[in-house]
Amino acid sequence: MKRMETGSPSGRHMDCRKWLGLTLGLTAAGLLAFGGLVAAVDPFFHFHGPAEGLSYALDSERYQNDGISRHFTYDAVMTGTSMTENFKASQFDRLFGVQAIKIPFGGASYKEVDQAVRRAISYNPGIRIVMRSLDGSFLIQDKDAWNETAPRPDYLWDSNIFNDVNYIWNKEVIFGNVKAVLARTRAGEESMSFDQYMNWAPEKEWGREAVLRTYPEPSERFAAENPLTEEDARMVRENLEQNVIATARTNPDILFYCFFPPYSVAYWDSELAAKGDMGRQLAALRLAASLLTEVENIRLFAFDDLTDITCNLDNYMDVLHYSEAVGDQLVEWMAAGEHRLTAENMDGYFARVEELYRGFDYASLYGE
Repeated sequence: MKRMETGSPSGRHMDCRKWLGLTLGLTAAGLLAFGGLVAAVDPFFHFHGPAEGLSYALDSERYQNDGISRHFTYDAVMTGTSMTENFKASQFDRLFGVQAIKIPFGGASYKEVDQAVRRAISYNPGIRIVMRSLDGSFLIQDKDAWNETAPRPDYLWDSNIFNDVNYIWNKEVIFGNVKAVLARTRAGEESMSFDQYMNWAPEKEWGREAVLRTYPEPSERFAAENPLTEEDARMVRENLEQNVIATARTNPDILFYCFFPPYSVAYWDSELAAKGDMGRQLAALRLAASLLTEVENIRLFAFDDLTDITCNLDNYMDVLHYSEAVGDQLVEWMAAGEHRLTAENMDGYFARVEELYRGFDYASLYGE
């Protein structure tokens, strides 16, 4: 009986090559399609600004901020920590006569905010005003400190085109962010504004009960007072010199509006008085103010002596974060030049603050 042929070796090799070629071709086509879709929609504005006809959500500050700085039209920047997330760019525009972007970084160190400011200036030499928070809680900190719990998508910030693969072929971007833009567009929604960007205030509970749930009355209190050490003072100086002052001095045509956010009286108790750190924090703030007020194009503001704000826990959701209405008022005051610290008035300001918080009846915060 004659044996049946199953195909020659050359034929089988030809089939394998066809299969491999088809597979590679389909893979390449899929990669190009998905990569092209991400680049065209560009939900993080890495390659371009908002595409005409598409509706964008502004909701990913550490992924979108650099693209906003690169590709949006503006001449002013609002930035800082969560203390600026509820600020309104429209109010800033109206009061300062600018067109601003808002690029906050929740929980950011001074260095992270400064790096974002420096990049914005490099992208846009027409910037006239920068407003940023200078959180007292991050003041006594190493100049190179970084919030390691927050995302750090360097591939969106640097000039290395090769690591853009982390963006254009990112499953979460394709099936999450791009899909969301297309869904918003189909639903007829408008793109989010900077007033809405990272604005979490309406979702939170406010008032004394909400604050005390996050920080109940301290169970222990330390009698000893911790001083500002030489090492602390060194960190304050280096932190400010590298991450605030240097940028201001190399950009003398830009006005920098900096402010110490007004934490609640519960913070002054739970995080300072109860731990013996009030003198240390006050000394750090005094040192910071003395350094910042020496720089001609820095306008420094502080509000901790305003008891209508800090001593009314209805203005807070926890010991740190003030309401949207308070944030609006801070911007109003800064635009009017009110509550500005200068070399001439800072001693009186800190004397008032120290007298207020050392003499406050903290037990009254926790009573019925």
